[in-house]
Amino acid sequence: MQWNEPPLRQKIILRSDNMRSDDFGALFSQFFGNRYADTPPIPTNIVISGVYGRHEGVSFRRMHYRGDFSVAFPDPQDEITFVIPTAGKILFNHAGESIGACHTGLAIDKADIRSMRFCDDHAHHGMSINRHQLTERLSALLDKPIVQKIVFQPSVDLQSPAFQGLKALIDLATGSEFDTLLNGGTLMPSRLREMLIDAVLEAWPHNFSEALRRPAPLVAPKHVKLAVEFIQTYPEQPVSGVELARMSHVSQRALQEGFRRFVGTSIVAYQRQVRLQRAYEALAQRHSASVTQVALRFGFSNVGRFCQYFQSAFGVSPAQLKSRL
Repeated sequence: MQWNEPPLRQKIILRSDNMRSDDFGALFSQFFGNRYADTPPIPTNIVISGVYGRHEGVSFRRMHYRGDFSVAFPDPQDEITFVIPTAGKILFNHAGESIGACHTGLAIDKADIRSMRFCDDHAHHGMSINRHQLTERLSALLDKPIVQKIVFQPSVDLQSPAFQGLKALIDLATGSEFDTLLNGGTLMPSRLREMLIDAVLEAWPHNFSEALRRPAPLVAPKHVKLAVEFIQTYPEQPVSGVELARMSHVSQRALQEGFRRFVGTSIVAYQRQVRLQRAYEALAQRHSASVTQVALRFGFSNVGRFCQYFQSAFGVSPAQLKSRL
């Protein structure tokens, strides 16, 4: 019996050994497309070494840049970038200025970055993660929709063991041992992506860190499960707390108390969370309906208020999300 070789897949690991910046840029485009076509090119005298990987909204890297230079960002990007410097400095220009050095790690919302500067032969370990990926994974870990924007601590002390562990994971991901599995496999890239997201959510402090450390909640009673299931299954169908209580065979007060205890929010807030999540998924599709149509479809009669809720939840407006597709 003859086994067929699996088809070649798009490579996700790029390795650079003392490459000129223009050669590195050409190789990067060959691997990952013209992601930074609107960004002014790096000076050609800059030499770049290291490893860069990217898979479905998550990038990870171990890079060394010889020479000082700046990079401007004409358009905002819907990612959070995490930087663990190992040499020199990196400066981000956003609402203020953030400086990363050997003992100071940075978490930067790339939607706010105007430019960044590499100084003193800067080197770092890092990763960038699409905000929606972070929100989706956090929602799965907490078993509820996430409507509040995730905010990471902007600077951290890298001498903490948690960040040394994060650095070790990036070392593992960028090592040569897994190149064949990552470049040619199907399961390993997805598993690695999930590991990196989980590691950041676990190690880097943010406004949901305490919720992640809490013990698992008690099993919700049947009437709460019935109401949650209905809201999840029919997000487009308007239904009041009174109607949900009647369908769940309890009083409205009992259902409200059940939501506060086992879901951690009110019935109305939970409905809004679910509808916002579904609205994001609808708007993230190519050739989606207009913002107004999606808002009305999911029960938001006030489009302006919908846009405010959406911006607060996902850190990007509905129009900005559509414009990036």
